[in-house]
Amino acid sequence: MEDHPDRIPIEQCRHGRLYRLYSRNLNLGVYREDDHGFIGIRHKMGTRFLFTEFHWDTGPPHGTANPLEALCECPIERIDEYLERDEQRTYEDNTALFAWIEEQGTRLGINPESC
Repeated sequence: MEDHPDRIPIEQCRHGRLYRLYSRNLNLGVYREDDHGFIGIRHKMGTRFLFTEFHWDTGPPHGTANPLEALCECPIERIDEYLERDEQRTYEDNTALFAWIEEQGTRLGINPESC
């Protein structure tokens, strides 16, 4: 993945916003400020799942996401790939976030994952 000249700098990204991305695995992602990651839908070996790519400005080897456009606010409060389910620390998929990102991709005419 290469640098994109139209990238929105990390200091201008806002927590909870959906961004159109130029990245290795995601075309859409919700920004999570605490780790500078974008949560989006990834497709790998026939499976689709939530996945985090980190802002390009975090540097190699993990900074692979170039945000190009802020699209809208995400109404989902918990912007995590998985949600803690109980006190035994078991986790479940964040299906609400997955469904919302998929819905936004359909509404915007953008395939959420890079293929």
